[in-house]
Amino acid sequence: MIYPPQILLPGPTPVPPSVDLAMQRAMSDHRGAVFTQVKDHVTNQLEALFQVGTQGGVAVIPTTGTGALEAAIQNFFNPGDHIIGVSTGAFGERFVAVAEKMGVVVRHIRVPYGQSFDPRHIVETVEEETDIKGILVTHNETSTGVLNPVGELARLLKTMPAHPVLIVDSISGVPSVPLTIEKDGVDVIIAASQKGFMCPPGLGILAVSARARELILKERPGRLFFDLQPYLAGQFPYTPAVSLWNGLEEALNLLEAEGVEPRLARHRLLSRMTRAFGAAAGMEPAVEPAIASPTVTALHVAQGFTPLDFKNQAAQLGLQIAGGMGPWHHEMVRIGHVGAVMPNQLLEGLATLAHLLPQGLDGVQASWNVWHEDIAVQKEAYRA
Repeated sequence: MIYPPQILLPGPTPVPPSVDLAMQRAMSDHRGAVFTQVKDHVTNQLEALFQVGTQGGVAVIPTTGTGALEAAIQNFFNPGDHIIGVSTGAFGERFVAVAEKMGVVVRHIRVPYGQSFDPRHIVETVEEETDIKGILVTHNETSTGVLNPVGELARLLKTMPAHPVLIVDSISGVPSVPLTIEKDGVDVIIAASQKGFMCPPGLGILAVSARARELILKERPGRLFFDLQPYLAGQFPYTPAVSLWNGLEEALNLLEAEGVEPRLARHRLLSRMTRAFGAAAGMEPAVEPAIASPTVTALHVAQGFTPLDFKNQAAQLGLQIAGGMGPWHHEMVRIGHVGAVMPNQLLEGLATLAHLLPQGLDGVQASWNVWHEDIAVQKEAYRA
């Protein structure tokens, strides 16, 4: 293939050219003046993006999203501690598995694939237990394309006199879908570089509230690399991923230039375009519109295909998409529309899939109609 394949994955996602260029800067001393400027700028940008407050902080660790989940467990819970883990798909289950591997006792609330969690049920479960120290939830479930009501859960927990620490996996959510420490009342938000932050894999990001910072374990058996205390103090206990930090700085510049609300509006538009394509092309969306993720859409695979066949044939046409996960492995594919994806690029990818489908052109037309209507609304708003 002469040209690199187009990516419509939930991660890794396309890397903008300016981010690629930033990562090609000459290597520098991670304790020297050049990199210190990058570190300080990135830290300030992330603290503003997550709204951590004056006593909160952000830790950037050279690891993957799963490593960041493990870091959260190791910093807030000792072996034998009791927590609640809520799963609405494969990545919620992974968070629970990480906690259990670390010796934490998890009361597991399992929600069927394709559904969001009920905040009231979680709060009722907290009230039933007297020794729950934390709650693990997923903001945007990548495996199903479900957006969970994290903000509502946080508001309900705030009415309790002393509630467990709320730790949120938002790896495929933030910054494409806003979630903050101060405004949303979350204690810990976990993100990673390879999705909405438009960088290659390799950086785990944890935003911590002032309350949560006080709850970090001073000592914890088996913890060394993932000890958040030096990171939050602005120190590098180990050599950071210098090139990735350079790329993240440029990515944050791009995100700031776009703005929070326009970015969310763009991702919601991409979701609607994908869902319209699927409904018209014989690939029905798996999740109800009210809880649909703005960053990834699960579609029933077209009749006559297995997900693997469909993925492979799309790849031969130059398009990478994702398969289903867990119980959806044999019936779904997933279209990622997160990070540096614009409506015209999404439409191009969906047009590629149309070559495989008898109703493919109907899907492309339906998707184009959604985009066209959005442009018309924007024009009308501009005139007003």
